[in-house]
Amino acid sequence: DPAGALAPLYRALGAAERGDDGARVAIVQFGDSHTAGDRLTGELRAVLQQRFGDAGRGFLLTGRPKIRHYDIVDARYGTDGAWTSDQGGRHGTEEPYGLGGVRSYAKKKSAVAWVGTCADCPTGQAVSRFEIFLWRQPGGGTLEARVDDGPWTRISTALAGDQGDVAIPDYEVIEVPDGDHRLSLRPRGDKEVDVFGVALERARPGVVVDGLGIVGLQMSHLWRWDWTVIGPQLAHRAPALVVLQYGTNEVDDSDLDLDTFVARYTELIGRIRSAAPDAAILMLGPPDMATRLLGRRCDKPAKKQTKSRHGRRKAPPPAPVGPAAEPPEGCRWKTPTQLLDIIDAERRVARATGVAFFDSFAAMGGADLIDGWVHAEPALAYKDHVHFTTRGYTWWADLLLEDLMRGYAAWQKESAAARR
Repeated sequence: DPAGALAPLYRALGAAERGDDGARVAIVQFGDSHTAGDRLTGELRAVLQQRFGDAGRGFLLTGRPKIRHYDIVDARYGTDGAWTSDQGGRHGTEEPYGLGGVRSYAKKKSAVAWVGTCADCPTGQAVSRFEIFLWRQPGGGTLEARVDDGPWTRISTALAGDQGDVAIPDYEVIEVPDGDHRLSLRPRGDKEVDVFGVALERARPGVVVDGLGIVGLQMSHLWRWDWTVIGPQLAHRAPALVVLQYGTNEVDDSDLDLDTFVARYTELIGRIRSAAPDAAILMLGPPDMATRLLGRRCDKPAKKQTKSRHGRRKAPPPAPVGPAAEPPEGCRWKTPTQLLDIIDAERRVARATGVAFFDSFAAMGGADLIDGWVHAEPALAYKDHVHFTTRGYTWWADLLLEDLMRGYAAWQKESAAARR
């Protein structure tokens, strides 16, 4: 962070650490499957809240949407009945997708989605404020909400008289005594209701981390979506830091043009600055990954069979005893050159726009290492040589946290010197 781009984050952390009233440090992380699994953001949440205070679990999607690998931590959630979800990046779905990339909708009263705290989790144990992110539209239906086993209350999702006739993102807040609670949502049954998610927060100084990742996404998806919806929702979250975690899925995009990638990333950062001008922005570069030139053919050893003079098959000779032989060159796990090109492109974007950049690839050791992490005891990465285990994501998060806290300590010293 040579340009001091993270100063807004450090100021917010300083206020939270002092316990200043209203010192809320919201971190919003957009990303792909590395973010979607919530192990990376879960470690960030746990460590930062331990030091700076627990301001709540953050933004969750509506119940348990039917999207790939939605398995988040530090919360309880579920869906009963016919809720449908439109997910950004999936064919056959429609905008708006909103802040979390998913809009859920239902009409039947039997469809109940719920989110709540997790009393036995490391964080996310308490809430004092549920905030529903909904879609107000002409002729919108009635949403019913209930806290714990209390009465159902009605929330109209239709546009009010002073809101015009164009659908807009809007919010409904439900305050509760700080503690372990569950919020249930259902349609009244008159017309369809559309909900983007629910934020769980607490009225106290501290950190809140939103993990907004979807499996398979690229940066261009977030760039392409409707920012007349995402922008206001991001502004409403009032982040101190926005993290952009992309680059892994771009490696497999044979149509990727790096100049276009740079231009779109630059434009995306401009949109974020317009929506959240007081936020720091951090580009979180992709970690190592690996492919094999011969792909899955390496997993299918040739069947060597010979025949005797009498036509009967003979067994192949026994394998030699000794150290395992090195696989042939085409079957060695290697870092794709496109990954290095993408990291370089991201670094150029960060430099040109003045945002912070964390080089995950370099921090974790560099090229051709992930195969060792797959075979480590215990394993740090899975056999796909792309995704990490919980232990691996914890390691990645801790490397980032170490760098952030080093910068925070330097900022504290500079601030103290300036006050003298």
